Amino acid sequence: MSSIQAINSQLNDIKHVIVCVDPVDLDNIWMSLWALGRAPNAHIHITLSPRVLDLRVPTFAELFENLMAKVGSRSMLNVLEKNAEEVYDLLGDESLQDYFARDATFQNDPHTRTHIALYMALSALRFAQKFSSKGHASSRYTFYWDPRSMETIIPGIHHSTHVNDYLYACSDEDRRESNQCLHLRGPEREKKMVAIMERTANRLAEQLGYQKPADILHPIEELIKLFKGPVAGTQSLVLGGGPFTEMVRLLAETGLVPLAIVAMARTWYADVNIFANNYNDLMDLDAAMEIEKIAKKRAIPTWFFPTECAKAKVQDGKVLRACPWDFATEKLITIFEDAGDMESYEQAGAFTRETMTLAKIHMFDVLTVVPLALPSSLPYRRAESYWDQVKEQRVIRIKEAPDGPINVFYPDKEAMEASKQMAMKEISYVLSPVRGN
Repeated sequence: MSSIQAINSQLNDIKHVIVCVDPVDLDNIWMSLWALGRAPNAHIHITLSPRVLDLRVPTFAELFENLMAKVGSRSMLNVLEKNAEEVYDLLGDESLQDYFARDATFQNDPHTRTHIALYMALSALRFAQKFSSKGHASSRYTFYWDPRSMETIIPGIHHSTHVNDYLYACSDEDRRESNQCLHLRGPEREKKMVAIMERTANRLAEQLGYQKPADILHPIEELIKLFKGPVAGTQSLVLGGGPFTEMVRLLAETGLVPLAIVAMARTWYADVNIFANNYNDLMDLDAAMEIEKIAKKRAIPTWFFPTECAKAKVQDGKVLRACPWDFATEKLITIFEDAGDMESYEQAGAFTRETMTLAKIHMFDVLTVVPLALPSSLPYRRAESYWDQVKEQRVIRIKEAPDGPINVFYPDKEAMEASKQMAMKEISYVLSPVRGN
């Protein structure tokens, strides 16, 4: 059974790293940068999970706080699975009702699939743009996606609350135009947003040397074929910063037994997550449980990094449970300044403000892999997951286990405080340009 120390000692020997992430959060780019920097002799295979995209839906934007006061957090954040007539009475304004329309899903509204290929290509190009800015050669990584994931991935958050990540890489001119479109709805909004996305994707593709945006993405079947044949049995590592959909499919359809699986998932206390489940688990609950079954069956050493290891418990401005790796603003600035990447700090700040649900920048997914570089930085406990129910909703919970390959990092305040500076330096390192460039 591998330990974190054993994995750390083999990072230079690993030939393949599979990074399974969703495209939305910036820390998924940073997790990928960690793989590029800390597994220097590996090819990095990045699978991107699709997110439910409905460009017809208006964005809350600056209306968020006023509407929250009217209807409460549940209607503002949770996916609305039916028409919200009970909310309409609270609004007092018919023009606001479109913000609370029933949320379309991949499964019940085929329209959500209309622009997904463009969205996925644009997302991969955004990742590649950041990699290129750090000096990482395009020969070191490949992007994949799987349309079959749309059969099981759900919208994790109410559409009007979702950040507009497809606008992150657009030009200043397009950004100004997009700001005028946020409160549009229906075909008019969709048409304008698609035009901006296409211009952005074409510009990035040209900059990065692709004939067309779609060329950056490969079907996951190519990755499966690779691990069933040419690279079967080679030293590999699997990292997760999104739903487990593609990770499960890759392992289920190959005989892959990686050195380890390390993923941001689960929760010890279930009291700092915005939702009842960890968000990565939430987007495909069945896959989140299935990965554990596969890990147990194949004895794959697995570490889950729970929310509590990156987020303090705060209520009414008072810290009820500290988390030393939930870095204060001045520490975050130090991390990005030391990396020479204040652009990423500004982007992360803008993302955080756009969510309207996070009080500050958190570094969930990149912190997930920090213990692989700093083996003594964070303790962990053997654990296993089980199904529970909260307000008629399925939830995944964990409990300690006497044995088995599943481990969950533990938010030990003393250990995290002792390793805080090292963790900060590790993130600065992976966000820095490639040495020698």
